[in-house]
Amino acid sequence: MKSVNVLAKLDALKNHLNELAPNDAAFVGEMVTLNERGQGLNKHQILQIVDMVIPGEPPEQPDVRTFGLIKTVFVAPDKKVWRYMPLEQLFALLSMKALHFSPLSVMEDITEGQLPGRAWEESKNQLPQEILEGRGSMGADTMMAIMVAQRRTDACINCWYMDGSDSLKMWKEYAPKNGVAIQSTVHHLATSLQGSNMPVTISPVAYFAPEDEEGYINEAFYGSLYIKREPFRHEKELRALTYYVNPGHGVDIPVDIEILIERLVLSPELKDWAVPYITEAIRHFGFHGCIEKSTLTFSEHQQYPHSLLQRLAKTLWTRLTHKREYHSGRAGGPLKHLLLEWGRTDTKCGSDYNK
Repeated sequence: MKSVNVLAKLDALKNHLNELAPNDAAFVGEMVTLNERGQGLNKHQILQIVDMVIPGEPPEQPDVRTFGLIKTVFVAPDKKVWRYMPLEQLFALLSMKALHFSPLSVMEDITEGQLPGRAWEESKNQLPQEILEGRGSMGADTMMAIMVAQRRTDACINCWYMDGSDSLKMWKEYAPKNGVAIQSTVHHLATSLQGSNMPVTISPVAYFAPEDEEGYINEAFYGSLYIKREPFRHEKELRALTYYVNPGHGVDIPVDIEILIERLVLSPELKDWAVPYITEAIRHFGFHGCIEKSTLTFSEHQQYPHSLLQRLAKTLWTRLTHKREYHSGRAGGPLKHLLLEWGRTDTKCGSDYNK
């Protein structure tokens, strides 16, 4: 994938102002002025420059790729990504064949989708004059609060960790004890979602240090939902974003499991004796790909107490091998009806687990 030198392209567009449409020419002139003043361009402005065609030249191949309604922005397609989750979430994913996109309003980071002070005021100043003057049905601050709250409930995200290998810190934060991680790539994530009837944009999150607070505020003002502050930098987040009017609940988007999952990695905290039992349970949801335990190790003081699921693993195995139906204890739960006919499962990748 070829990258675009945005400033070089902006300079080339400036040299063809008379050949551009009036709106495009005005935009280019504004961007040239901002650049000459030393002001950085935000992601939305950069994307607009990237999408423009220089008169007389063939379109460039930018860092934007589309897969039906799915778009990836500023990220290489072969970049390896990881999705950490509790085991029950994996069962739900395999059963429903859908990725859950959660609204920003339920994120632990309460700044998600919010507008910092200056961004709030600048956004408010763009409201109709009658509202700013108090002649509307509600005050300007009330309308702003409603708009921000709606954005936080309508904007839904599915988050991935970008790195070449799994991370102990991510295991502890998002998939402790008996968790699991999906290993995939950006390209596989995007193409696995092609059955979606909703637009999804996939892009890395930009992290802002305290000394770059102005940059963070500018991005927030321009509506970016791909920004976080410095304390979250270790998450190396790739964010898939869509919009869905379903306050507080999010949305499930169909996914092709075979395309999405390159392999499943079990928690490094999982006891070795429990690996075949957990692997067998996963197989009964129809996943036939590679399953391996993480090669990472926790030091003794990092280990969690023996978990409930591990203690129950042998009981689960006994019930199933005696052809008894196992229920999750919750009506309609993903564990309600595990298959009763068990085959041998080898946890090593590349082996014939159906023998």
